[in-house]
Amino acid sequence: MSESREQFVDSAFIEPDGEVEQSIARIIADVLAVDRVGRTDSFYDFGGTSLAAIKICARLAQERGWRAEPAWLFINDVVADFALRVRSESVLAAEA
Repeated sequence: MSESREQFVDSAFIEPDGEVEQSIARIIADVLAVDRVGRTDSFYDFGGTSLAAIKICARLAQERGWRAEPAWLFINDVVADFALRVRSESVLAAEA
């Protein structure tokens, strides 16, 4: 059963913007067993761990074919920032 987002985060929920943010937020919510994750929410606010980061990145690769490194999630812990990093790396990889 999912935990309530409000148990972890005090800020107002802001809907993820676009396909990348929506996919990342959905996967983070699923892995961390919370009801929803917004675009300005931090991975740390929900108790994110290194194991969770590995699972999230593996799911992104498996479900979407996107490259994501767990370290990126620790550096870019806010969903919108992590999504920007994933998008930029995908563009760079496609151009190579």
